[in-house]
Amino acid sequence: MAEKKTTTNEDLSGFRQVHKVEVKKEHHFKMTKKIAALIIVVVVLIACCITGYVLTKDNDGYQVKVSNNKNIVSGDVTISKQKYFEHLLSTSGAQKTVDTAYNQIINKLIPTSKYQSQIDQLVKSKEKTYKSYMGSLKSYASAMGYSSTKEFEQDSVIPDAKKDLLKQKFFTDHYKAQCKKYKVAYIKAITVSKESEAIKLIKKSTSEKAFNKFMKSKTYKSNANDYAMVTTKTSTSTLNKAIKAKLSTFSNMTKDGVYGTAIKQSSSKYVVVYVYNTDKDANKTKIVKALADLSDTDTDVEAYYLQKYNFTVYDKKLKKAIKKINKNYIKD
Repeated sequence: MAEKKTTTNEDLSGFRQVHKVEVKKEHHFKMTKKIAALIIVVVVLIACCITGYVLTKDNDGYQVKVSNNKNIVSGDVTISKQKYFEHLLSTSGAQKTVDTAYNQIINKLIPTSKYQSQIDQLVKSKEKTYKSYMGSLKSYASAMGYSSTKEFEQDSVIPDAKKDLLKQKFFTDHYKAQCKKYKVAYIKAITVSKESEAIKLIKKSTSEKAFNKFMKSKTYKSNANDYAMVTTKTSTSTLNKAIKAKLSTFSNMTKDGVYGTAIKQSSSKYVVVYVYNTDKDANKTKIVKALADLSDTDTDVEAYYLQKYNFTVYDKKLKKAIKKINKNYIKD
């Protein structure tokens, strides 16, 4: 889902509550792109090296100053633009820095001119999804804080589409290694009450056609599942722990067929597993798409590219905050 656009009239109540500030009168100021750029933090893309940085004079005080430092909220206590800047930096600076650096990498590796048709296709798909939420793209864009659908497309939909394309590129370029890392396997399973019954099923499941016939039969239909593609990211609420524990074995199988051992579950029931689509080269397009569609792989892909392009920050507080989001975003 698209990230809601930050508006210029950001609610300062949280800031006031933290500092126990009672505000009598409020004067709004417009957040310009220049000020927003300062808040996001400077990110530079130079010769395949990404560097994000904030200049500091010590551990607590920022040397960077907001120009035209006039008061924006007045009352018993005054909040200045500088304080507001530091507040936003402390609350969202780390994620904004990562996002901005990663977007620079995306634009470098997925240039619009080269990937226009793929971008257009993904944008249409995403916009169709957004329309289903609120009836129209315009309504959804408005709810996200955008004044027009065009602005929403440029600021959110297109960048998201390019991000998806970079994920697909990553899994295509590193296909075999990622299949091994996530233990990719396609499985079907039938659960039975007795081990002896499971052994009989294993012996009779001489082909996928035979196994499918058992899955559709009245005897086993209610306890049969085609899980399709499963990985280490598959939740145990979906895939039983005992089955998931065997993923490495299933992933390494090179020939479709029934797994030769009944798998005992904690519930004292037994599972018979049939593994298919074991020819990963023949199913590469399908598997790449499935891996790219997994939201749980987003941070892994981001970490890879941020490290590859030497992303770092020189402010200790900011670096610590980024490492808290994901320790793999920065090498040192």
